[in-house]
Amino acid sequence: MVQRGVDRQRQDAPQPRSEFAHDLDDLAVDLQYERQVLDESVAHDYSTSDAGIVPLNRRRPMWHFAALELTFEAGFGFLLLGFTIHDGGWRLGPTLGILLLSSAIYIAYATIGGFIGSRTGQTHSLLARSVFGVVGSGIVSALTAVSLLGWVGFQANFTAVIWDGLYGWGHVLVIGLILAAVMVINNLLGFTGIAVFARYLVTPVFILWILYTVIKGLAEGGAILGATPKAAAPMSFLAAVGLSIGFYVWGNEPDIWRYGKPRLAWPVPPYIFAFVFGPVLFGIGGWIMAQLTSNHDFGASLTSITHYSLFGALWLAFIISVLGQVSINDGNYYASINAGQNIIGGWKRWKRAYTCIVMAGIGVLAAWIVPYVITNGFERLAAFISVTLPCATIIMAVDHFVLPRVVRVSRPLTRVPAWNETALVNWPAIVALAISVAFGAYATGLFSFVGEDPATYWGEPAPEAWVLAAVSYVALVAVAKAVAGENLRRLLGFPKYLLSADIPDDRVIDLASEEAVEGTTPSMAPMPA
Repeated sequence: MVQRGVDRQRQDAPQPRSEFAHDLDDLAVDLQYERQVLDESVAHDYSTSDAGIVPLNRRRPMWHFAALELTFEAGFGFLLLGFTIHDGGWRLGPTLGILLLSSAIYIAYATIGGFIGSRTGQTHSLLARSVFGVVGSGIVSALTAVSLLGWVGFQANFTAVIWDGLYGWGHVLVIGLILAAVMVINNLLGFTGIAVFARYLVTPVFILWILYTVIKGLAEGGAILGATPKAAAPMSFLAAVGLSIGFYVWGNEPDIWRYGKPRLAWPVPPYIFAFVFGPVLFGIGGWIMAQLTSNHDFGASLTSITHYSLFGALWLAFIISVLGQVSINDGNYYASINAGQNIIGGWKRWKRAYTCIVMAGIGVLAAWIVPYVITNGFERLAAFISVTLPCATIIMAVDHFVLPRVVRVSRPLTRVPAWNETALVNWPAIVALAISVAFGAYATGLFSFVGEDPATYWGEPAPEAWVLAAVSYVALVAVAKAVAGENLRRLLGFPKYLLSADIPDDRVIDLASEEAVEGTTPSMAPMPA
């Protein structure tokens, strides 16, 4: 009887849970968290004034960005870059120098652009609303949509060219139009959709393929290392560096890095990883491809390089081309969709999926205009993007990080103003943007339609335009402060709720600042371990 009572007590007592049960609980928490993140990405992806700041508990790990940036900066398009430099008459050693220098210049800029995104948690277009005002935000959003949808069209058509070179399918225009529409699919899932695709599918395949291609090419010895290409389209060193920078630049770096940790140097390791295995190795691979095939037609050379580096497996070339081109257009569509969301995403009846559909329609149109209507669309598009969106990004970074320290004017970025709270225009910012873009466009030969010599190339126009944007904005704000006095905030386009607010003029106030943490941002509970 006593033993039976003891047994009953043991049955009634709480039983220790097994390690497996705890693992199941942790898995359930993780799945619930991922489901919540996916729902947020599909619904709004933090791209509207109602939900426009990525909270700190939604930030992603560093390796996640390394994989994502590699897919944005690699693939057949970067083979084309190396191919083009080869046709410019450059040997392998100088080509490597061009790729390394241009990569370093871009990473220096992109780190600044990424930092303002991670510190504020906002997209490029939403930041433009706070800094540039209604007019400026509209201009910046339009430039973002037009520029990146231009790349959508180019990359879709380029994919059709790849397939025509590999399989002789023809119908390049029609296939390009179809691809431009289909390539928006991953973006229906927001940042989560493009990140998963990059992380688990594209990155491993790209690294293995390009390493094998370059190592095999370098093993050819003197045929590669000592070769002097015959220039089909001579290109100066500065022009080659400028073309490379234009090919790397997105201009909307805050869109991606707003999901990163808010530290200045945090993006540098992912960028170094991405550019070593991306533009540098793929550019060298494209150079080797051009040298081995001795064919100035990129499409026609693809069959040769497939036999050389993919064992003649045309089906494998198809898979790699799909993975690479879709991932690049993921980034192009992502930027343009965020720009569209800034304009119309706050409307209660509007859904993010509608913006995806609208941008896909414009992308289809771009797949016809860029390759078939615009002369030298590839070079012109690269030059245009390199001197437009980055100048806007630099102005916003200067406004947020430099003005409080140099001019003692601080604009808090702890919330996204609704349109009815947004000022009409930030005049110094608009003027600085116009000056820098006009200079950059002229210096890269984009004004040839008014009689400018298309060969005009003043130094390195893109970085020069970025510096000009920063310097001119600081100078214009200093003049405005001297002239406007108490009306300075109004002249600088501060949102209406900040016009009379008590703001410390020498403090940088954003999502990651002490003021934000104390109560003006979304929940900051830690992510599941």
